[in-house]
Amino acid sequence: MFPLSIGESSTNSRSFAEMSVDLKQHLDLADYLGVLAVWCIFFSILFVLSVIFNFVCIKKDDDITALERWGYNRNIGMKLGPHRRSMVARQVPQTIIE
Repeated sequence: MFPLSIGESSTNSRSFAEMSVDLKQHLDLADYLGVLAVWCIFFSILFVLSVIFNFVCIKKDDDITALERWGYNRNIGMKLGPHRRSMVARQVPQTIIE
């Protein structure tokens, strides 16, 4: 229990080699899936926040947003911002196919 003085040895002391710790990491599939889960959760939260900000912070008299333009070009059929679909159609440049 008490610390040994210099020159004393303990019969219960182990050698340094017996006290070493294995520092190799053994990763399982669950460890790698944790990274994927955190990545998916982060970008899901980012997407939800961007949609919320798109409806809350953009006023009707502002320009159309990139999300509205993307949704109009892909014909998603849902409103992705505060502007009407007809207003988005007027502001999106139309490409002419020759």
